[in-house]
Amino acid sequence: MQTVSVLDMIEFADKRRVRKKILSESLLEAELVCYEPGQGTREHFHKEQEEIYYIVEGSGSITIDGETTDVQAGDMVFSPADVPHSIAAGDERMVMFFVKGPGRGAANIGGEA
Repeated sequence: MQTVSVLDMIEFADKRRVRKKILSESLLEAELVCYEPGQGTREHFHKEQEEIYYIVEGSGSITIDGETTDVQAGDMVFSPADVPHSIAAGDERMVMFFVKGPGRGAANIGGEA
């Protein structure tokens, strides 16, 4: 069994978001992404790959297929496969944990950030 302290992985950088891989298997991937205020992930999509985002701390917005929703710590958002999506931190730092599947070994991924 593998146990990971996600909170111990939190790290920020001034110039760009920080992504930390937690798990990468053929059917599932998990990562932590840390954003300074104003940082984000540009619009992209994943062919045949769904994602679930969980906001660990802070706040920002997630846009899926042109619809933007504000998010804050404790919120979870689902993004279907083949749909454009983007993420942006608001006026404060934001930490987001996400899971996507199938993993890179099983999916045909396109347009990914």
